[in-house]
Amino acid sequence: MSWEPSMISLAPEDFIVEGLAELLSKAGFKETRREYKRRGKAHLVIVTGEREDPFQGKETLAVALLRGKPPESWLHKALRGEDKTFLVALDGLEYNLEGVNVLSPDWLAETFNRYAIEPPRTLLEKFLPREYEEEGVLKEFILDGPLVEPLSSKKLVDEAKNVISYKYGVSREETRLKELRLEFRPVYVVSWVRESDSGKAFVDGERVVLKTEGELKGLAMKVLLEDVATVLATEIRLKEGEDPRKFVVEEAAKREWLDLRVVHSRKAYVPESAVAVFSMGPNEATVVFDFKRGRVSAEAEPLSEERLTELARDAVRAEIGEEPLSIEVVRRGRFTVMRGKTERYLFEVELNSYSGSLRRFHPALTEEAMFGVVLSKYDGARVIGVERRSNAVFIDLLTEKGVLTVKLDQRTGNILETSNLGAPIEVLRRVAGDIVEVAKNLELKTCHVIDHGIVKAEFEGEGFRASITYEGETGRVLEGDLEIEKNIAVEVALRKYRGFAPIFIEESEEGFTVTLEGDRNVVKVFVSRSGELMELDRFLKKEVVEEIALSKIREVEPSPSIEGLKLSDHWEVEFTGVKAFGRLTIHRTSGEVLDFDYQYIESTIAKSFEEFIRTTYGDSIEVEWVAHNIEEGYAGIKGIGRRGIYFGKYNTLTGELIEHDFIPGSGIASKIKLAQLEGKYAVK
Repeated sequence: MSWEPSMISLAPEDFIVEGLAELLSKAGFKETRREYKRRGKAHLVIVTGEREDPFQGKETLAVALLRGKPPESWLHKALRGEDKTFLVALDGLEYNLEGVNVLSPDWLAETFNRYAIEPPRTLLEKFLPREYEEEGVLKEFILDGPLVEPLSSKKLVDEAKNVISYKYGVSREETRLKELRLEFRPVYVVSWVRESDSGKAFVDGERVVLKTEGELKGLAMKVLLEDVATVLATEIRLKEGEDPRKFVVEEAAKREWLDLRVVHSRKAYVPESAVAVFSMGPNEATVVFDFKRGRVSAEAEPLSEERLTELARDAVRAEIGEEPLSIEVVRRGRFTVMRGKTERYLFEVELNSYSGSLRRFHPALTEEAMFGVVLSKYDGARVIGVERRSNAVFIDLLTEKGVLTVKLDQRTGNILETSNLGAPIEVLRRVAGDIVEVAKNLELKTCHVIDHGIVKAEFEGEGFRASITYEGETGRVLEGDLEIEKNIAVEVALRKYRGFAPIFIEESEEGFTVTLEGDRNVVKVFVSRSGELMELDRFLKKEVVEEIALSKIREVEPSPSIEGLKLSDHWEVEFTGVKAFGRLTIHRTSGEVLDFDYQYIESTIAKSFEEFIRTTYGDSIEVEWVAHNIEEGYAGIKGIGRRGIYFGKYNTLTGELIEHDFIPGSGIASKIKLAQLEGKYAVK
């Protein structure tokens, strides 16, 4: 429906303002400001936008909506300051404004239609036939404030009918409105002022927004500017609210705004719930809308089973002309399904459980005849599922090559269509991988088809169980559940780590921890109950580490001996030898020597010092003592020769002689020096 000038004056003010803002946007202007002004009964809303013009630079345009007839001086002042202004005067204007283009509602209606800005549905309803009001069911109620959110009784009734139709399967034509009860809660917009500020508070129960901003600010202006609302219903209920000024003052006190003064408050309403009651034949259905939680619920009682069974018997007699020999209710819900047999037919009758109307009648030949047709075509097949529908029967078969669904005409037994749903074992191979090859005595224990398109199969083998659900047409796996035992877990690990052998297996609720040994490495892996493998740890074997360590130690020690070997973050190795002792740190997986720390032993130091004295002094000595400070990495040594007494100090990390001293003779001076050197070289 298009806009008409009369509709412009009836439309909500905020909708017209949003339409003006959209016109600005379509003209390339970006909204920068929106102002609401009031003078007496006159309302003025100004929307300002800006755009960059490549020739003129920044350009400003304002569009304004005026309701009422304010004084010329006030309006001129309110619109002053814009480069270009267009004013839509809904009630006309009796004077000219310099620099302002005054437009009529006719112009605005034409412009909205040209730019496809559609009128709101609530406005259209005022121009459409009020079908429920004409029926005399609904009447108009006038609230003492506007609605914060729009509410259409026609839309509620339509939606309620849809809910009933969906939940109970009753057609819309079978339902007729009896009651529509609406409930509203009040909210308030409270205008306030302070010495240096002013604003509008929004009060919803005990929730207070002291100063509205953004969308809430627009909502507040809507409440202040809009007229009271009217609604269509059979009954309305308005909840009572406490004085909103109290909550505003309390909130201001929390902020220590003790000078805040309430100027004005306006009540509006928010729809909380609606109850619609409908008749549908002899029954009633009630639909409840909970707007606060966004929920819709419906309630109705079905017809009795005895009444539905009698209706089904009547339908069988009318359709096939035979008397039912047996009939039973097999399913109840929105529709009641009853099955039975006559002398030649099986039949299925479906009635609406709430109205009793016949929804479907389906006669078919007996299953024995149907099975004979299918099994004669697929020799060796096994029937795993049967479903009768209104136009055909579906028979699910398990054959040597896989699962098939065969569709047959129920009246003639002709095969209409065959669907291949794949082989469950092939799908299992894609899900379980090598586990299928590992498991022994694997067999399909159960298999059935869901809705003739989804296959669910269960397998068992030695130490292995699996359940898979997949789409037969695409093979896409929907669910896959595997469970393995210890023997399968070990095999899964060995297939991943070729050349390794298991040395330790630990079981837990989650799965199995398997330790494997290879030529050089030890690997610890976790295999879950579903067959997933994850490596937990890997390190070099002890003998490999010894080989790496001895190779490195022989660079400084010809005859090393491993004294200690342990695994922490990395391998820690301790060694001794005839020349040196120390430790190495070897990377747990790569074998890289991360640290090599060694020192020469005392006997090596003594031999080195004897050689030094022989070559330097031409003397031979007898070593009296060697004082080794292992932590500091050096050693003092004293030797007695034919020519005197010798002292030396060695770096035991490198074997280097750091310093030495010699005391000849045995006089008093020599004895004094001897005491000094004893203290110097006898390190501790």
